[in-house]
Amino acid sequence: EKICIYSDFDADGIPGAVVLHDFFKKISYSNTFHYIPDRHIEGFGIHRPALEKIIAQGATLIISIDCGIAEVENSTWVKTRKTPEGLGVDLIITDHHTPGAVLPDTFAIINPKQSDCQYPEKMLCGSGVIYKVIQALCQTIRDGQKSGIENFANFPEIKEGWEKWLLDMVGLATLSDMVPLRGENRIFAYFGLTVLRKTPRLGLIKLFKSLKMNPAHMTEEDIAFMITPRINAASRMASPMDAFHLLSTTDDAEADRLV
Repeated sequence: EKICIYSDFDADGIPGAVVLHDFFKKISYSNTFHYIPDRHIEGFGIHRPALEKIIAQGATLIISIDCGIAEVENSTWVKTRKTPEGLGVDLIITDHHTPGAVLPDTFAIINPKQSDCQYPEKMLCGSGVIYKVIQALCQTIRDGQKSGIENFANFPEIKEGWEKWLLDMVGLATLSDMVPLRGENRIFAYFGLTVLRKTPRLGLIKLFKSLKMNPAHMTEEDIAFMITPRINAASRMASPMDAFHLLSTTDDAEADRLV
């Protein structure tokens, strides 16, 4: 399927989009594209004009990150839509905001604040929620391959613990979104900083250099006062996609330009 990753435009939604982007890249799945709404023109949430554009591009699956739990009307509308090829469209909502009295009628909702959700950590940020989804997907692929299930034979091997390298983004988002640093969030922040201090991401490496930061000694204050404001500045002054590309690029020249 053609998958659209629809994330919020802040320093939680954008790292979350990078996390899911990296997972799809790891499993060699390239039939994806990203949509991040304009902070000033569209605002927070999933919007009908945006959905129309996404469906017109042929997306049959939309995965939200850090938004969507309030989209009752739009989720119902999506179920009635068809792509130009006549295919139906599914919406998977991953979010951490508090649900309303009525939940969106959609393919799936992953949000620990749902009343019937038994997941013990209720205060994850949006990137934390999508990270838990990816942990589950990685484990499912590993278990399927170990069991010799045919559906999993074409997936590349995902070594045990590979997903820990995504924790730089999860830690950044956890510290940026000001969630309580208790329970699993404290773990994400601690190990997120551990990965950030040796991140291989070109954009971050060049951003640290431009700020004259030594990543080996990075603290949570460095994230909150030096990195987070610059991620958020992209959506306030230009396009949030600039921040997404900064965090996900593997091109040296592009990293320099985006910094």
